[in-house]
Amino acid sequence: MERWTFLLGGMIVWTVHFFALYAVASIFLTTPLARWLTLVVSVCCLGADAWLFRRALTAPHNDGVDRWSRTTALLLIGGSTIAVLWQALPAVLI
Repeated sequence: MERWTFLLGGMIVWTVHFFALYAVASIFLTTPLARWLTLVVSVCCLGADAWLFRRALTAPHNDGVDRWSRTTALLLIGGSTIAVLWQALPAVLI
């Protein structure tokens, strides 16, 4: 189970971000509070992505983490980071 969490950590962060922003947008609509909550959630998720990225880079090879797992995790974390930034962009620009 730990290997799946390692592999899908980035996608889990993106999913949490997606549903959190959906809830914020549904509850608070276009209020200034919605923008601030969007920024807070996005910064927290970017921090989680950064932590996962560092963990994936420094994971020892004897943890059952082979090269393919590490590369896949890093690519998914990168995709998650791009998705989080892309979803937060409208709230930051307007």
